[in-house]
Amino acid sequence: THMKKTIILGLVFFYITSTFAQTDSFWVKNYEQKIIENSKLKNDLQTEKQKFQELSDAYKKDTLTLRKQINDLRNDLSSEKQKVLDLNKSKIKEERDNLKTNVDSLVNVILKQNQIIIEKDRQIINEKAKAKTTADSANNDGRAEVLASILNFYKNLSFNDLIKNSTKESVARDMQLVGNNQEAKSVLNDLQTYFNAMELLSVKFDTAQIKNAQMKLSQIKRQSKLLGELKDNIESYRDYNTDLKEAISKLINLDSLNSALDNAEAQKLKFNSVLFILSDYFYNYYDYPKYSYLSVIVLEIIKRKKPNPDAEITDLLIKL
Repeated sequence: THMKKTIILGLVFFYITSTFAQTDSFWVKNYEQKIIENSKLKNDLQTEKQKFQELSDAYKKDTLTLRKQINDLRNDLSSEKQKVLDLNKSKIKEERDNLKTNVDSLVNVILKQNQIIIEKDRQIINEKAKAKTTADSANNDGRAEVLASILNFYKNLSFNDLIKNSTKESVARDMQLVGNNQEAKSVLNDLQTYFNAMELLSVKFDTAQIKNAQMKLSQIKRQSKLLGELKDNIESYRDYNTDLKEAISKLINLDSLNSALDNAEAQKLKFNSVLFILSDYFYNYYDYPKYSYLSVIVLEIIKRKKPNPDAEITDLLIKL
């Protein structure tokens, strides 16, 4: 019995020992396999890290290149904007200088015309004063001689010279002096028609009055350079008037879109824009000073806009 127990215990011990040996061998092999797999994963991870680093470096390099290109483009754009700004300033200055020349010319023309009118009135007053003195101090024969002198004045001078040496007022006075002399009255009637038509250029454009004046001027049979010029000016008045309306409308629209307020630089820029619009009108209608009514309105625009580019000018449009 004791021997059997000993044998059985020996067999059990051998079985357990053999089993543990086999188990240890399995775990050792499994552990070594995991070490190998781990090492391979580490190598793969290292390779991926290296690839990522290379991609990251390439991305940073491309980003720097793109940023440099963007900065270069911004600098080029800024340079081009400055060139455009300089060009615009140069153009505005040129237009402003041209406008100043036109305005100065207009003022000179108006002053010269006023001086001529004053001189004509002085001469006429002197001549009429002399004639009146002679008529008052003479008898009926003397009065007849004075009348004859006045009649000769209208008979012997060309129509062009009569226009230059007469005014609407002098014609009206002489109408009373020539009596029933039809030849003199015919000349005086034509002169009266001329001066009445000329007067329309100094008042607001009126279609009916312009047409009536054109009809009467066409009935004058006398030849005269000044008469031809007046006919042309009467014919063109509508265009000059219409285009000035459009210029003022542009200025009113500019006021609605742009307010200079109290900013000095903004005021300067806006006034340059005002001059640019007016200079376009001057360029198309360089002899507009012949139309004194329009000239006064243009001068009023400049008078208001120079100290304050935001000044209201809607009322001037109504005057046209």
